[in-house]
Amino acid sequence: MKKQQGFTLIELMIVVAIIGVLSAIAVPAYKDYVAKSAVTSAMGTVKSLLTNADIYAQNNTAATSVIGDIGGATKMNPLGGITLTVQGAGAASAAKSVITFLFNSGKAASGTIQYAKETQNEPWKCINVTSPQVDVDGCTVGTAVTP
Repeated sequence: MKKQQGFTLIELMIVVAIIGVLSAIAVPAYKDYVAKSAVTSAMGTVKSLLTNADIYAQNNTAATSVIGDIGGATKMNPLGGITLTVQGAGAASAAKSVITFLFNSGKAASGTIQYAKETQNEPWKCINVTSPQVDVDGCTVGTAVTP
């Protein structure tokens, strides 16, 4: 009797089918994970500027749209750019401020993450305008605020 060597064609086809099913499940889940991490990174970048924006608004009466005025840099995050409008109010409470992170094209996420506040005395609100929608904690889906 001859001893069998190797695998049969059926065994190889079963292994290929199993790998195909696993990859069909794993690839979309991985894409969602990467997009969520990109949005979370954008949120962290903008959050690092919020305290500085509040301090600028309290200590100045003029508005600014220069990110350097609040201690930031245009290339803080390689996934996108930041635009802002921080209205200085001095001691007044009517300073409307908006900080927006816009994702570069071709990145894992697209759209914007925006932090806005209508007055100096209210907390910052995170507005999620990503497309396709990437759900992250602490950032509500909505429409971007115009400064």
